Amino acid sequence: MKDFKIIILVVGLLLFAIGCKRATTNGNSSGSDKQDLVEHHRPEKNRDIERIAFSSGNRPNLGQEHWKVIKDKNPDLWIWLGDLVYSNSDDLKKHKKNFDALKNDPNYQDFIRDVAVLGVWDDHDYGMSDGNKTNKHKDESKDIFLDFLDVDKDAAVRKHKGLYDSWVIGTGRKKIKFYFLDNRYFKDELQKDEATKRRYLPNNDGTVLGEEQWTWLEDEIKNSDASVNIFLSGLQIIPDEHPYEKWGDFPKERKRFLDLLEKYKVKNPLILSGDRHFAELSEYTYIDFSDKVLELTASGLTHSYKGVVERNSYRLGDLYDGKNFGFIEIYWGGSKIMMKLFIYDINGKKIIEHGVIADY
Repeated sequence: MKDFKIIILVVGLLLFAIGCKRATTNGNSSGSDKQDLVEHHRPEKNRDIERIAFSSGNRPNLGQEHWKVIKDKNPDLWIWLGDLVYSNSDDLKKHKKNFDALKNDPNYQDFIRDVAVLGVWDDHDYGMSDGNKTNKHKDESKDIFLDFLDVDKDAAVRKHKGLYDSWVIGTGRKKIKFYFLDNRYFKDELQKDEATKRRYLPNNDGTVLGEEQWTWLEDEIKNSDASVNIFLSGLQIIPDEHPYEKWGDFPKERKRFLDLLEKYKVKNPLILSGDRHFAELSEYTYIDFSDKVLELTASGLTHSYKGVVERNSYRLGDLYDGKNFGFIEIYWGGSKIMMKLFIYDINGKKIIEHGVIADY
């Protein structure tokens, strides 16, 4: 009888322990998950990098298996070109929840464990479709975006209006400077075009960047000693013939940007853009024919603009209408730099390849 009581007591204690464990797991799962969550990390500024991956247009609810494909390319750095999520900042709790859904995804968690991440927003992660300066929650949206990327609370980007920022990575002649352009926070409004197939009428007096950001950008450009200068923009800059949102909706702003590159003879400039749900490579020649600038558009990680036919007089080769991401390989030679620009489909198949040989 005594042995039987002991057995009953032991079984009871085991059941109690199991119950406590379940209660802890169910009741505090969010706290435990948050504690174990992998945070984004920044690239080491004194490390020379050679492999950069980038894209835009990501709906977390459509599956995130592409992160393994991108990780298998062994990038040193991932760059977000906007539309990390599709959200509306009118409901800030839901807006943050959409970012949390991406950050908690196991595929994305595995990716950011090993790959450094930088980025800038476009309209959907800004929280306003075709967004402009009238977004009444733009400052709160900025905080949500930076918190998602685990940006330090004392970082310079948190101390001014908008999301513009710059990063210099590399040593000596192997420096790359990244310019993250905010084409939402300061952007003026556009009027609907009711007469043609264009979405908006050109705004010949309005701004994309705002004077504060323009002043910052010119200072950053003229003080750059980088061998490669990469400009990140959610919206396309060079292509200006399609009917959708673009820098070309503000003709003076587009010209001002391209003139700035020409004025300071920016060394090995490259533009990376997103937004369009397809991929293409464009090339612009300076007015004085002294140099050219390429723009590689990569957009559509989870969805794309299938069947699109669109005029672009600056395009090199064909556009790609499938889901995609972009990739840059940089070879630092003794006397020359060789850059290879790629577009891969979401399964890792090479779609576009373009080589550039440049001076330091």
